[in-house]
This record gives sequence, C-alpha cells and structure tokens, in this order.
Amino acid sequence: MSKQLFAIPLLLLSLLLGACSDEEEGRINIDASAPAQVTNVVATSVAGGVTLSWDIPSSKSFMYTKVTYTNAKGTETYELYSKEHADDVGKMQTTINGFVKTEPVTFKLFACSVRGNNSGAVEVQGTPGAPNFAKVLDKITVDPSYGGIKVGYINEFDENVIVSVSYKSTSDASKSGSCKFAVSPKSQGAQFVRLTYGNDNQFITNEKCEITIHTEDNYDNASDDRTYQVTPQEAQILDRSKWSVPGYDNSSSAATIGYDSQEAVGEGASNGRIICMFDGSTKTFWHTKWKNGNDKYPHWFIVDLGSEHTLASIEITGRVNNNKEQTGEQIFVCTNAGATDPSNPSNWEWNDMGEYSFDPSNDAPQNIDLTNQLPKVRYIKVYIGEKFKGSSDNAMISEFNVYAID
Repeated sequence: MSKQLFAIPLLLLSLLLGACSDEEEGRINIDASAPAQVTNVVATSVAGGVTLSWDIPSSKSFMYTKVTYTNAKGTETYELYSKEHADDVGKMQTTINGFVKTEPVTFKLFACSVRGNNSGAVEVQGTPGAPNFAKVLDKITVDPSYGGIKVGYINEFDENVIVSVSYKSTSDASKSGSCKFAVSPKSQGAQFVRLTYGNDNQFITNEKCEITIHTEDNYDNASDDRTYQVTPQEAQILDRSKWSVPGYDNSSSAATIGYDSQEAVGEGASNGRIICMFDGSTKTFWHTKWKNGNDKYPHWFIVDLGSEHTLASIEITGRVNNNKEQTGEQIFVCTNAGATDPSNPSNWEWNDMGEYSFDPSNDAPQNIDLTNQLPKVRYIKVYIGEKFKGSSDNAMISEFNVYAID
C-alpha cells in the first residue's frame, strides 16, 4: 500500500517521544484507545476526483482520519488527515484527485488514535467525474504550418493540462519524434511544433505525416490517443555562415551599432560574444557584459541575414542549465530598402512583429511564430526590455536560428 499524504502534526511526535521518557522523570499517559467512528460521510463527484466530507468523533483519543482507496493505477493507497484540519464544528473535507475512469470507487475512513487503533472503517462509494484533461483533447486541432504544425487548444478549466505530441513521416518512419507542452488554466491558443528528427536541425517538411496526440494530468494519467494526417508546409533553416552583426568587435565588450553589450573577457576567448549564437553549439553563448560591472537592461542586438527572406519563424535557445536570463523579447524586422543609413540602424524603418514570452527554465529551443505575418526581412532586431528582465542584469542566448519559406 502506498501513502500519498501524511497530514499529522509534529505534536504527535513529541507525544510519542514523551511517552518513552525515563521512568525517573515520570511518564506521559497517552489515551491510545480506539475512538468512535467518523459519521455523516458524504462523497461528491468532481472532475477527475471525489470530494469527501465527514464528522470527526468527539472521543478524546481521536487524532486523525485514515482514508484508504484504490487509485487510477490500481494501487491501494491511503491519506491521513489530522484532527486539526476539521472546522469549528468538527466537519472535515478533502478532494481526492487523479482518477480517469468514471466508475465507483470505495473509500474506507478510519478514525484513529495516536497509535492507529480504530473501531473499524466507515465505507462510502464515490464516482469520479470525467477528468478535465481528457475534455481538453476534444477541442484539439492540428493544422499544417511552415516547417511544422500548429496544435490548437482550448482549456476552460482551472488546472494545467499537458499535451503530448508524437509524429512520423508516413513515407519514412525513421523521421519521427515527440514533444510535450503545457497548457495553462483558462487559456486558448495554438502551439507551433517543429517536426524535428535526428541531429543537425533536421525537420520534416512538405511530407505527409501521422500526428498522434493525447493529453495528460499531473498524476501521469493520459487520455486516449487521437491521430491526424497532416503535411507540413515547406520551409528551410537559413545558412548562418552568411550572417553578420553590424559593428561586431571580437576584442571588446562595449556597445556597437549592432548590439548593446557582450562579454569578451570573462567567458574566455571563444565564448560570451554575440556571434556565439551562430556556432551550432549550446555550450557557447552570447552573454551581456558582467566582468568589471554588469551592463543593465535593456539589451538588444541586430542580425544581418545577408539577403532578404520571407520569414516563417525564429528559434531561440537560452543558456543551458541557467535560469537567470530574460523572460521574453520584442522582435523588429527591416528590409533592404528600409536600411537607409548603414551606419545608423536606429534610423532604419523597423517593423514591430510583437512581444513574445521566453521560459528561462526551458533548455529546449523556443519558437517565435511569424507565419501569420510572413514578413520580408533582411535585418532582425531582438529587443529585451526591462519588463523582460530575469533574476539577473544579464541576457543570455546560446543559439539563434531563422526559418524561411524562400
């Protein structure tokens, strides 16, 4: 039998220790007799669970209620609830979650003394309601996008739901992969999923794919699978060997016309610099200046793609194993024609593509979806304002990639 929750206060430990004290100091007499049973037990269905309420006994020896049941995995388990959790009139209530099936569950409630003595169980049956995470699956949509798919979702409920996506090319099963993403409570949107496989930034594009999706809760329960047939639209990852950063200076941490800051001293000879975002390694990274004093927010940089492209998305990977970096960014783009004065990018005709959140705790590449805009772009400016400051003064990025449709 597994135990999920032990809600007995430290008072019990002190009582037990006191009962074992030296005879010369006297003994504490503990009433360990079996208390009366709990009464007025009621089970109410809720989504994915059952709410139990009951009255605790007035017996002086009563210390806690033990509730036993069989969970969704088929394991007999129990939870313990101290008498201190009852309200002023002796009523106690708890919700036991994590069920998948809407079939009756038998709960046994024991009123126990400090040593677990009891007068037997009071049994009640409760039927869990359909879990909310399974309902979210009913509103999942899958649509093709450039270099991947868009998974639409609607979560009307008050808990997080995990969406699990697996995929494979129908013509080549070796092109396959999987990913998961979390859907926040009371949210609606679409998550872009790049259908990556193997190494070296390979991804499925312009090939028919089988997409399998299920939803999960926080108890490792999963819904049934749903399968979709989708052909991602063609896209390509741009060749970074053709890129540059205006005003780049390998030997200095100071600002130039192309970035506000880099660390050219403290991270070593081949790290910390703005161009480390383009080297294909997450072991190196751009880091704003910290040696001999931090450069403060806002932080920003400009990337010259070398020629114009129609952009589908931008992909940013944070510094791996570090969660102190930025929490978002704002994207601006500029065409060849808009870069009127090469020596003064601040006067270029920048088009605002919007603000995007960034999760510093996520080491995986994070996507900025531009498929609803598909801008024509030669230059990209990433602006990380004060509002996106993480837990330090520094911004950090290990990899920066761009996907285009031409």
